[in-house]
Amino acid sequence: MPKFLLKKRMISYAVILVVGIIITTLFSSYYLNFYFKNINIHLPTSEFFISISGKIAITTEVILSLCLSMTLFLTDEWYRNERSIREIGQKQIETELNLLKNQINPHFLFNSLNSIYIMLGRNLESGKKMLLQFSEILSHQLYETGKKHIALEREFENLKNYIDIERIRHEDLVTVSYEFPDNQEGLTIVPMLLMPIVENAFKHGQSSQGYWVKIEAIIASGQTLNFTVENTVSNSQTENSFREGRGIGLANVKRRLELIYPNRHLFNTECKKGTFTVNLKIQLNENKLFSS
Repeated sequence: MPKFLLKKRMISYAVILVVGIIITTLFSSYYLNFYFKNINIHLPTSEFFISISGKIAITTEVILSLCLSMTLFLTDEWYRNERSIREIGQKQIETELNLLKNQINPHFLFNSLNSIYIMLGRNLESGKKMLLQFSEILSHQLYETGKKHIALEREFENLKNYIDIERIRHEDLVTVSYEFPDNQEGLTIVPMLLMPIVENAFKHGQSSQGYWVKIEAIIASGQTLNFTVENTVSNSQTENSFREGRGIGLANVKRRLELIYPNRHLFNTECKKGTFTVNLKIQLNENKLFSS
């Protein structure tokens, strides 16, 4: 079918099909009685073709030949289509992840450069320290974000540099506390996944009245990361306005989690009593899943 019928070579297809039917019919007419002793066939081949049994045999063989060729062809096409769909889906996921990363990087770089610019005008030494920490963050972005996974320790070090930059920038306005685990050996995570959550807390939690940010990371059962970020939120801000804001931070985190850690993460936000909380749980071991 793929070589003749679907290429509109109808005559070739018909000739091959008829020849195949004739050969099969001749074979069956001579040897049918050998296999089925209770059936007596003594008709010559020419008379067998015009008999009722012969017509039934021919019709059956035509149907079987068509079904067999169609089945083989459709099976082959199905496997080809499935492979193409998987390849296209994988490319779409890779493209979307790259777009998400590109959205994160300029946003983060802009905020960091703005912080350094402000601090250089206030305190030169503090500005130099921020610039050094920013260079380490930039190095992390340039050389780590292209990788699928990095050591969890490297991701935490990057977060510490960012937290220190924001703490120096806001000085007396912000109170920051953070806790990262020591038992991180052998654990990996996709780069820049946690940064938008921390950045979101500093960006949208800011207040001229003063604000606080609390960050806690815990490794449970040796392979599950529990990451919690809390910060103050003004009474005028609702949960939706804070969560969505004018940026893309938490929305991007949620989408990346869906693509990279399907069935291996829990992500939720809560806003009440002047506090906004982001809770993230990731099963870093690919062999284990979370139940909804």
